[in-house]
Amino acid sequence: MEMTYEQWKEARKGIKRYLSTPGWSLLIYYAIMNVAVVGWMFVEIFTSLFQGITSGDFSDIESAIMQSAESAWGYFLAAAVGLIILLIWKKPRYFREEIFKKGAPMTFGGFFTILCIFLSGQMVFQLGTSLLEIILNSFGYSIMEGMESLQPDPDNFSMFLYAGILAPITEEILFRGLIQRSMLPFGKKFAIFVSSFAFGLFHGNLLQTPYAFVVGLVLGYVAAEHNIVWAMVLHMINNLVLGDMLYRLLGSFPDDTVNLIIWGVILAFTVAAVILMIFKRREIAAWLRENKMEKEYTKCYFTCAGTIVLLVIMGLNILTTTFMMIAPL
Repeated sequence: MEMTYEQWKEARKGIKRYLSTPGWSLLIYYAIMNVAVVGWMFVEIFTSLFQGITSGDFSDIESAIMQSAESAWGYFLAAAVGLIILLIWKKPRYFREEIFKKGAPMTFGGFFTILCIFLSGQMVFQLGTSLLEIILNSFGYSIMEGMESLQPDPDNFSMFLYAGILAPITEEILFRGLIQRSMLPFGKKFAIFVSSFAFGLFHGNLLQTPYAFVVGLVLGYVAAEHNIVWAMVLHMINNLVLGDMLYRLLGSFPDDTVNLIIWGVILAFTVAAVILMIFKRREIAAWLRENKMEKEYTKCYFTCAGTIVLLVIMGLNILTTTFMMIAPL
């Protein structure tokens, strides 16, 4: 039985209300994260100020302010609060039956293929950064120093723990667990796209947003077809190996040598990914055919209130953060 126009209009309203949920959920977590991070900074600063007042020595206050700005303990607090709220909202059963639901078993060959494709996403980041740097250089500006500030401080233990271990766990639960799982009624491809799109927005600058979107597609596929734990593993490998350990190992080398080695590693994974994707092109094409993304759902998603507000707030954050990273040559 076909729906009348009024029935479809009412159904469309219901779909848009449902598709607004990811946007509102992410905005709530974004607010929690900012309050926790800023709140923790103030606690550390006021603690140092109080110690200075009682001891009469204010020499460490400037150092405390710098350390509080680089500390990740506020992110730990935000992650804890976010997970507690999610547990209360969705109940532990949702974690067992939905977020950590098992799919097809992961084989060694399959994992190696996915790992190569996943790590080749770094090429998007490097090429995008290089292109943006060339454009900015022509106007007398640079973003390279701002890009270097994205690399974790090797001496900051809290940031190492957060970026390498806690962030991959909490981000996968939030984006591939809560957001992607809630979008599966509209199809796997649509669910993966929505979670990846939001994942990119949350990385907050023009350098990392496109890269996060691309790798989010791979993480989304892994979580949808296999298990979210494998997505966490891939996320940790990326953050720990390419985001921290490689820079630690190459710390004593000249900058030109470091750049050459990193480009070599990324190029090797990219070449391997291209070769493997050529061999598996029929499987990839079959999956894409089987999992179509309905245009009407996409229209509803980008015109619903939750997505629009999320886009505006995160878009302003991306523009502001990127602008702050740009400096004169």
